[in-house]
Formats: sequence, C-alpha cells, structure tokens
Amino acid sequence: MHLALAAVHKMDYLLTWNCRHLANASMRNAINDALRESGLVEPVICTPMDLLENWK
Repeated sequence: MHLALAAVHKMDYLLTWNCRHLANASMRNAINDALRESGLVEPVICTPMDLLENWK
C-alpha cells in the first residue's frame, strides 16, 4: 500500500525499513516493471540510511 500511494502521488522517494520486500535489490526490477506497466511513476525506494549516505 505504501508503494502504491507513493507512486500514485508521484513522490520522489519512498523511505522504508522493509528490506525483505521493498528495499530489496532483487525485487527492485519486478517492482519497477509493475509500476511502469501501470503507467505510474517509480519512486526511489531506499532506507533512511541509504538516503543519508547519498545526501552528504
């Protein structure tokens, strides 16, 4: 649900601690493919730590 809301509202980022499903590199392609097929924007899915590391 969080991913769907982020995509529908065209958010740039989706921060999550859910590394098993959402912030999982092996799931990312499938998630992005499904969003693109639905005509939705792909938010960058990352953990708060990922975002802070890239923000420095």
